[in-house]
Amino acid sequence: MKVAMVVRALPVHRLGGLEWHAHDLANALQKLGCEVTVVTSRHPEGLKEEVWPSGVRVRYLAEGPVGDYSLAFFRGVERLVADLDQREPFDIVHAQEFAGIFMQARPGRFVVTVHGTMTTETPLDRRYRRHLSWREQVRQAWRFRTRLALIPMFRKMLDRVDLVVTDSEFTAREVRRILGRRPPIQIVRLGVDFSRYQISSVSRLAIQHQAPLRIALLGRVQEMRGIPEALATAYRLRWHGIPFVMKIAGHCAEPEWLEGLISCFLLWNEVRYVGRLAPDAVSDFLADADVLLLPDRTQPAFGLVCVEAMLHGLPVVATRVGAVPEIVTEDVGWLISPWSVPEMTATLVRLARHPEEVREKAQRTIPYARQFTAERMARDMLAAYENVLSGAQARIRQSGPVVTNVRSGSHA
Repeated sequence: MKVAMVVRALPVHRLGGLEWHAHDLANALQKLGCEVTVVTSRHPEGLKEEVWPSGVRVRYLAEGPVGDYSLAFFRGVERLVADLDQREPFDIVHAQEFAGIFMQARPGRFVVTVHGTMTTETPLDRRYRRHLSWREQVRQAWRFRTRLALIPMFRKMLDRVDLVVTDSEFTAREVRRILGRRPPIQIVRLGVDFSRYQISSVSRLAIQHQAPLRIALLGRVQEMRGIPEALATAYRLRWHGIPFVMKIAGHCAEPEWLEGLISCFLLWNEVRYVGRLAPDAVSDFLADADVLLLPDRTQPAFGLVCVEAMLHGLPVVATRVGAVPEIVTEDVGWLISPWSVPEMTATLVRLARHPEEVREKAQRTIPYARQFTAERMARDMLAAYENVLSGAQARIRQSGPVVTNVRSGSHA
């Protein structure tokens, strides 16, 4: 089966969840016998094409920004896919996130994976907005004005596709809500390539008696990710006499803002920002923690960082938002209300005083996380592709001898 995957960026552009997802899915599909071509934004060093060791071919745009959406990106990927498709037709054209907004309909073979809607992981979300003053709502609307302008095109894209793939029940519900109908949706849970991690570097699975509670935060360092609540909680932990260390890792666009918050709460000794981690440093960072804290205010479409943490033996304390409750169950973590510093504090105080609770859940995390493999994700995605192609062929048979460009898919 020949697959064209269209995505905004890859790990060569930035080390984010979407980028690693596209990377892992493309490689896993190639291993299943598919011929995968990834079409993405301009390469940082100007490369036009490369072939990964797995055999995946990557085509980079010649123009537009590096690793980001723009009018040049939307038009460029449509032109490049159309050109490649004309020379050697694809069985499936698969757009990730919003990359297919300007792409034309390709009846019987157009698939889009929706990793949240235009608003779910921003302050524009209806559940987030109710916590904001009207002035702040106006400010956020201006900040995300491009997303607001693209919402009508996002809806039109969903009307053109043959299948919407989501990675959670939460996102499937959001898609149905904004469309006002039930489009063809298939849920394919995300998976990760375990070979990226040095799992053997995990030194211990849980907090030791009378040792400081080691709290890890991993991901984008932003206000909407709940960093203010995490630091306010850290201040209260010290007030309760709880020994702890909090390490924060991830990209921070405003390091002065973060340093100001840490100083405001007088947390110079307890809280440390270690910056953005290289891929080979993630395992060591997680190995040096007892729990992962995910204090998100937004509505994540999946919560892949939770899987990464559990794969390293860490139970997760997370806010009850988006698809997180579908990943963080009571067997492997604790769910708390978003925006609630008292609830976050009470949970971490209890865990520090009752380390056996952490140990009990830590023992279950690695077996639980091993269900989220890239291979399983690719098998499920391949089944979704085959459903699209079989449905297209059935429509062709019912309608008689109609000329179409849909090819019969096959894979090894």
